[in-house]
Amino acid sequence: MIDEPVRAHELARPGGRAELRVQALAVAGAFLLNGVAFGTWAARIPAVKAQTGLDEAGLGFALLGAAAGAVLTMVFGGALGSRFGTHVMTPLTMIGCAAMMPVIGAAWDFASLALALLVFGISQGTMDVCMNANGIAVERAGAGPIMSRLHACWSIGAFLGALASAQVAGLGIAVFPQFSVVGAAIALAGVLLLFAMLPDKHAEGGRHLRLPSGPLVLLGLLCLFGLMAEGSAMDWSGVYMQHALDAPEGLAGLAVTAFAGSMALARLAGDRLAVSLGSRLLVVAGAALAAVGLGLALAVPVIPVAIAGFALMGFGLAAVVPTLFRAAGSQPGVPASVGIAAVSTMGYSGGLIGPPLIGSVAAATSLRTSLAIVLVLLAILALGARRALAPRSTSGSPGPSPTPPAG
Repeated sequence: MIDEPVRAHELARPGGRAELRVQALAVAGAFLLNGVAFGTWAARIPAVKAQTGLDEAGLGFALLGAAAGAVLTMVFGGALGSRFGTHVMTPLTMIGCAAMMPVIGAAWDFASLALALLVFGISQGTMDVCMNANGIAVERAGAGPIMSRLHACWSIGAFLGALASAQVAGLGIAVFPQFSVVGAAIALAGVLLLFAMLPDKHAEGGRHLRLPSGPLVLLGLLCLFGLMAEGSAMDWSGVYMQHALDAPEGLAGLAVTAFAGSMALARLAGDRLAVSLGSRLLVVAGAALAAVGLGLALAVPVIPVAIAGFALMGFGLAAVVPTLFRAAGSQPGVPASVGIAAVSTMGYSGGLIGPPLIGSVAAATSLRTSLAIVLVLLAILALGARRALAPRSTSGSPGPSPTPPAG
């Protein structure tokens, strides 16, 4: 399928290199701010739980609303991005996320929180699809591979948002005023991005609302496995450290920090590796490295070794999702936003169902046993990537399909 560098002639675009650099920075800013919004919210979940008086079950159902809203609207988000332009929908949905932040901060019970998170999730999911598609458009315009660095920007933004929230919480500042200030700043940035992002609109006829089919199904399954592995590491690595290895709370948290930090660092180099190694080898080797890291953490019950294992897992998974998104956004005859929406809908479903599945199996067996399921998923990911990301022009086709014009 897709295993070649992005080509500059795939998107006809007026303007020079300086303009393209601004547009690349603009889409990077969108990723960064999306991460800031998510990290800011995630770090204040305990405060919101206390504010609304919810127990763990009630909070869990409210959080499920946000994830479900994102997953269920991703396909529609791709259609909107294709029709109105990802350069328009990305800033508009960013403003939507920003507008919901003070509403979340003002929630007082289950219904108000669940509704606010549902709309927040819808905005987040649509923005996710459109900003990824705009990143593909910037690549095609001649910027070269940047998807891995864009996802690194998201990881950095989430880290900064969570870190700032932790400091604000330590000062005793309530959620509503913090979310109001952060939301206003993100909304202002969204207005600025309306004028800075690369125009990317696909107005040609055809069906823009598309469920995964053909090659997109395999890419979607691989993305599902990758995001299930990511979600399981983020949600369960600290619990595994604390319960299986008797690590104190501070050390248990280092597993999550090591995983997220190594992923952010590796994504900064992922684009260069995609050029030098090729998409297929990068994903296959990454899934194998992630499996080695997780296997090490599960097989050697020593705290420093387990932390190192989760760090290796983060390094291995770093380039998987950005590479699969690039392949989804480069399918012949499919606008980038539509291809990414189809694949991300399946992929983020993995992030939604993975952690609860791990927890259910752990309750019946053990957490070490349930996390071993992820090893199987990583093996399938490595094997499936060999086919999904193989260069085109096999079988009896006359050669590589001509690249469709964008726009």
